[in-house]
Amino acid sequence: MALDIQHNAMKSFKKRVDALLVELDKSEAAPGKVGEDRLPRAQLGAATFKEAQFLHDSYTIVHDELENLSKALSAQIESMSLAVHASRVGYENLDEDIKARMRAVNAEAEKYYDAARDPYARHKQGPGAPKAEGTL
Repeated sequence: MALDIQHNAMKSFKKRVDALLVELDKSEAAPGKVGEDRLPRAQLGAATFKEAQFLHDSYTIVHDELENLSKALSAQIESMSLAVHASRVGYENLDEDIKARMRAVNAEAEKYYDAARDPYARHKQGPGAPKAEGTL
């Protein structure tokens, strides 16, 4: 009985995660859409106007970071969806294509992981200290 309740809870959770993924893909925050509209440098003023160059450089950095955030979020949501499915059927019972997709999504998510920005990563200093690594 308890397993059935957990199974139903996981199915419900998977539906919500899948709905979030669909909603994200349709929104302006979708990984493919975030990078579409870029402000050209010329719209901010003459090339000799250094503050305009600084503003454009800052804009580009923020835009790139938002694009990376969107891609990372999409990968993490898909990863959660696959993990919920794996927990329901058992990893050993997954098809090889789903296992391969899980590895690909994990690799995609890890591309955007920066241990230096992670407040929960252990940052040890000194020789022989293990480096913080991203494992999602």
